[in-house]
Amino acid sequence: MPDASDLTHPWTGDVNEAAIEEWKAETTAFDRIVAVVDTTTEPKFAREIAEQAAVAEPTARRHVKSLADVGRVTAIAADGGTKYKRSPSTLAMRRIAGLHAHYSKEELQDAISDLREKLSALREEHGVIDADDLATELGVGADSWTDVSRMRDLEGNLDVAKAALNLYDFDPDGTGPTARAARQETDPESGPSSVGALAGFGEHSAA
Repeated sequence: MPDASDLTHPWTGDVNEAAIEEWKAETTAFDRIVAVVDTTTEPKFAREIAEQAAVAEPTARRHVKSLADVGRVTAIAADGGTKYKRSPSTLAMRRIAGLHAHYSKEELQDAISDLREKLSALREEHGVIDADDLATELGVGADSWTDVSRMRDLEGNLDVAKAALNLYDFDPDGTGPTARAARQETDPESGPSSVGALAGFGEHSAA
């Protein structure tokens, strides 16, 4: 039976410390390191990752080196040692998996068609092959620099959408581990997270 004093005397502990202890109880050291690395956009030393992940520095160092070996983490030489940050390819793979998990094969095919039409219109308007071709033709202060950025966005989104469509050859019904992991990042209240966003589906690229 709970002590009645628990109801009348406020808890004086550290909320953050309690949250960290709960996190440690529910996850492994490796899980916490991956969670920290996945949100690390600025390179950090292993000791900094260790502190955030609530693990010993040797443990963090061992795991980030392993993650770097498989391409999940990028290792960067720095004064005083090596720094680490999440790999750009990790974000790309998450986005591809997210699209595969959230959109049907037909929806992806429609989006690819839409993206190709937008790219074709810009290429014809400027008489170029791609965004880099347009960039080399423009002078400083030219009005069309916004179209360079737009073309690069469309080209990138087209590549991602095509990769997501190709996943249907390996995971036709979206039940594979990669798709399941992407669905876990979805907020049921707000729908697909940013990992499932694709220019061509939303208003961003409709113009």
